[in-house]
Amino acid sequence: MINRAAGQTVTVGSYNVKNMFAKEDIVPGSRTRPKPEFELEALSRVIKNVDADVVSLQELSSAKTLKAFMKDKGLDKIYPHVAHITGNSERGINVGIISKYPFEAVVTHKDQEFPLIDGSGDAKFSRDLLRVDVDLDGQPGAELSVYNTHSKSRLPSEGPGPSSDTQRASEAREMRRLAEEEMKPFPNRLYVLTGDWNDNTNDASVQEVLNPKSGEKFVDSLASLPADERNTWPANPNASHGHDPEQFDHIVYPESKADQMLGSEIHRFEATPDGKYKWLSSAASDHLMITAKFKVQE
Repeated sequence: MINRAAGQTVTVGSYNVKNMFAKEDIVPGSRTRPKPEFELEALSRVIKNVDADVVSLQELSSAKTLKAFMKDKGLDKIYPHVAHITGNSERGINVGIISKYPFEAVVTHKDQEFPLIDGSGDAKFSRDLLRVDVDLDGQPGAELSVYNTHSKSRLPSEGPGPSSDTQRASEAREMRRLAEEEMKPFPNRLYVLTGDWNDNTNDASVQEVLNPKSGEKFVDSLASLPADERNTWPANPNASHGHDPEQFDHIVYPESKADQMLGSEIHRFEATPDGKYKWLSSAASDHLMITAKFKVQE
């Protein structure tokens, strides 16, 4: 076990790994294909290069496939603690969290029902809202909680049900409500909301988290950057398929914890020294990995 003394730092990452599917994970009729070895190797290099302490991952498939990838690439030695619970996606897209430090608790909210913001009914998270409580010092009581979700795509919803915009905004409001409620008994604990939210900072769903009608404001870790420097998708800006670059990926924390945030970064990797990759980041995923570094509360 790695122990971390109070007053030191912890780095949290968030990364959409783009369809980490093995052949057996693909549901019949899906156009998804297994993630090629070339991309898996690039993905492992990015994660190792960044070397965050706790990493939220989106677009996973099964726990078996995630653990096989980590073992094959030697990541299981760096991140021995893995949280993965199958969520609500019909295509089998899941979220997970890997960590250098042990979990005191792993909590799923996949069965949580909440009202849609337009009053048209109730919904559940498109995949899950996964929470881990992280033990950084080996003593009873977690010092960090990390929430991870992958919000509804912007693509138009098919069949009955809410629009994709309504679903994303509703998920965001519930994510914040749950986090505030669950963290209320732990006023000194740092907690962060992470994931691919499929919206920019100024879009309605993210504003549901950052600037609600009442309650504490939250802060996006990339807020100090100019708007045109916050984009995390696409990893290769020349492969945007006609869409403008976006900041889909977020690490968000309560404003009251702002004095603990030391800095945030978007990680872009180009050519590798061995010449195998000309643009490592875009070989790994269509998203860039982001991190935020925090002081651990005394």
